[in-house]
Amino acid sequence: MTPATPSSLPGEAQPPRWVAARCAQCGDTAGESFLAIPQPDAPGGVAHVWKCSTCGLKRLSPRPTAQTISEYYASEASYNAFEGRRRSARSQKIWDFLRDTYSNPPGVRTSVRLAAPIGRLLADWAFDINIAIEGRTGLRVLEVGSGYGDILIYLKSRGCQVVGTDPSPAAAAKAAESGIDVRVGELLDMGFPDQSFDVAFLSHSLEHVPDPNAELRELHRVLLPGGWLHIAVPNGSASRLITDGLYWDHLSHPSHFWYFDPDNLTRMVHRHGFELVAPIVTTTRHHAIGRWLTEIRTRGFVPSTKSLLRYFRTALYNPDGGDILRLVARRV
Repeated sequence: MTPATPSSLPGEAQPPRWVAARCAQCGDTAGESFLAIPQPDAPGGVAHVWKCSTCGLKRLSPRPTAQTISEYYASEASYNAFEGRRRSARSQKIWDFLRDTYSNPPGVRTSVRLAAPIGRLLADWAFDINIAIEGRTGLRVLEVGSGYGDILIYLKSRGCQVVGTDPSPAAAAKAAESGIDVRVGELLDMGFPDQSFDVAFLSHSLEHVPDPNAELRELHRVLLPGGWLHIAVPNGSASRLITDGLYWDHLSHPSHFWYFDPDNLTRMVHRHGFELVAPIVTTTRHHAIGRWLTEIRTRGFVPSTKSLLRYFRTALYNPDGGDILRLVARRV
């Protein structure tokens, strides 16, 4: 018979799998439940999106511990950060062309320059993160939470020096197939030299980290003075979050720990030595009519139409209610 391990001895207390979380903005524990989420694994069978009563930042509490959340990621067999590119060759060419119109890499083709005025607008709509290369070579770029490195593959092909970080060995292995250096672990454990990057970006990863303040402090350290920081996160004041609740596409429970709004994300990056290049932009790619037509087939005409009208009414009075926040800042 195999002896029991210490962690499984009868009567011994097990480490908690879910823990209460303080507000990352002000450290407060007070607040009110903005959204209750049925979750069998959580204490009492429910987790909450709490809205801080002091600063308004929304957070998941209770939330999984570091060990527990890794189990959720591992169970996501189709998690797209691990899978690698799945676009057709033609779609990839269009994707690269649009990025070129915005990034302006070295040796850009005449067709890209001619298309740039319209292409930049389309790229701004299509992509949450756009990096301006502006003809430079050797731009040193860091992505935190890179997955398999989709954007890094493009940037490397345009003359940038790139490196990513990700907790997933599977993501790093997939990145290596495309020649991308993705290091397994957390940013805080990487030990990058001071001021070693020109650009850093987090595309839908800051909402996953237990301590966004520690993440931003480290990014300030590793960026050159004047270096660029790009962040894209789900919008904690999104109209769709208000109207759809548990069915909001970007709720992503339980892997999203934070739901920033434009105000508290701005204050947080300012606290850690960054200045916004422009006000935070909120974007959405939901096509309300298309979604309504889809929901008619699954929910019926009357419930779907009520949902559509509620969304329009909410969005009318919520000008910053897009699904995604996009921030561009520079290290002071």
